[in-house]
Amino acid sequence: MLTGLCYAEAARRANGSGIDRGRKWSYLSWLILGAQGNSIGVGCEFMFGLRKRQERQVALRFGKKKPSDGDNGDNGKEPAPFEPQPEKARKWFEHARAAADTYNYEYALWCYANGIRLDPMTISAHEAMYEAAVQYFTGSGKPASGREVRKIEGPHAIEKFAAAEFAWLKDINNGSLALKFLDAAVKADQWGGEIGRWHAPRVLNVLRRQRKPSKSSFLQAKDLFPKLAAWDEAIAAGEDALLLDPADTALEDELKDLSAQRAMDQGRYAEAGGEEGGFRKFVKDIDKQRELEEAEAISGGLSINERNLQRARKEYEKSPGVPDVINRYAQLLKAQGTDEAEQQAFDIYTKGYGDTGEYRFRALAGDITIEQEQAKVGMLRQELQESHGNAELNQQHEQARKQLLDLQYAEYDERAKQYPTDRHIKQQLGEVQYELGRFGEAEKCFQGAKDDPKLRVRAGYMLGRCFAAESWHDIAIQEFKEALERVEPGDKETELAILYDLMVSLMEHARQEKSVPLAKEALEICSSIARKDITYRNIRECRKDVAELIGNLSGPSSNA
Repeated sequence: MLTGLCYAEAARRANGSGIDRGRKWSYLSWLILGAQGNSIGVGCEFMFGLRKRQERQVALRFGKKKPSDGDNGDNGKEPAPFEPQPEKARKWFEHARAAADTYNYEYALWCYANGIRLDPMTISAHEAMYEAAVQYFTGSGKPASGREVRKIEGPHAIEKFAAAEFAWLKDINNGSLALKFLDAAVKADQWGGEIGRWHAPRVLNVLRRQRKPSKSSFLQAKDLFPKLAAWDEAIAAGEDALLLDPADTALEDELKDLSAQRAMDQGRYAEAGGEEGGFRKFVKDIDKQRELEEAEAISGGLSINERNLQRARKEYEKSPGVPDVINRYAQLLKAQGTDEAEQQAFDIYTKGYGDTGEYRFRALAGDITIEQEQAKVGMLRQELQESHGNAELNQQHEQARKQLLDLQYAEYDERAKQYPTDRHIKQQLGEVQYELGRFGEAEKCFQGAKDDPKLRVRAGYMLGRCFAAESWHDIAIQEFKEALERVEPGDKETELAILYDLMVSLMEHARQEKSVPLAKEALEICSSIARKDITYRNIRECRKDVAELIGNLSGPSSNA
């Protein structure tokens, strides 16, 4: 009787296990034999309350399907409470340190993540993992693949937290992954809260370093930081969002609420209520908050940007050596748009470089100088256009332009030495080298920059222009065509620019080779440009030139 019941239950389990038919009977036999090998007195219910070890054995023997998305791998049940395994984690951390010591930062990150999923509270491991991530990024390390992340990730929030930290630190400047890590830290509750709070300033810096800072990203961070008790970062993220949208009065009110919540949290109102003199302490916190609100009211006549600048100035006066404080104050000064404020920002960046040794402040000060020189060149160009080619103004313009290029070359060349793996700097340096006629040097920069998917089109196009400038038109044609294949749909300006230079190189190569087919290809591209924009550059004259070229090459000596 019991065997029959066990067989029925085994069949039910096999049908729902994801095992294919060819293996189902082996699976049934294995279950029944297991049942018969145990005491009948324990009953069928005990037999089919299989332990996790048995489930794993079944999966290994009979090819059980992987859990689908949304399944935690345990038939929909909640995972068991997390229990840290410090001894196992320690071995992973030892492997990670050994890997980092031999400059194998990719493997170090992998080992740290596997150790953290076993013991997330070892702060030193997170610190060392972050340092390894910085070195990995400096060496142009690649982001984590989905497969790598899934190997670390599991059903428990701690495993998801470890996987999120791994994914972020393998692509350390990725703002989206930084926010996903924050969210995972919140969901990991007490196991991830302290680490998330420790990483909060770093996440905020990542968001600020994005090429196009996003208000929505700052708002998301502003909502996540308080859940980790990272109040300062929450308020700072809200202020950054407000800078991007100064008209958001609701956000400004929310920031005041956040300031009040921070005061209450720091005042520990709950604990204070049960302490002797605790109520007086809390009242003092309220009085302090009221003073802050009154100070805000006094400056109520100022604009939002002016109030932000006022707060940043106070922070800078209090902590002039803190990098984030330096950067924020200088940025807000620069945003004022006046010559005086710009010079103040330059002085603060320069002092920040001297005080902290962080080269980025030296680069930011250099950017201000470059922008000032660019403004001078722009003004002279406008005056020259209005004068219809005044010889003296033309000379002044050319001289100012040469000074600007020399300044940019010196700046970007120095930065390339400081950050030899930064492809964006290579691109900037290559652009200046091209303008200065240093085509060989520029080619090296563009070839290095092409490895970055975001720069591939521009770098490839400029590389083609370098080859064309040296009359290597056959190679230039290949680069132009390759760049065209990668132009984003709708980017008409880039497409037309590449098509035009491709047309010119085809014409020149046709002259070199006396080739009618090349000239006819140039004519087709010329017609394509004209159809897209008949006013583009001198496209009408180009059509006449290429038609004349075809006529000249169509004689008896041509290669047609």
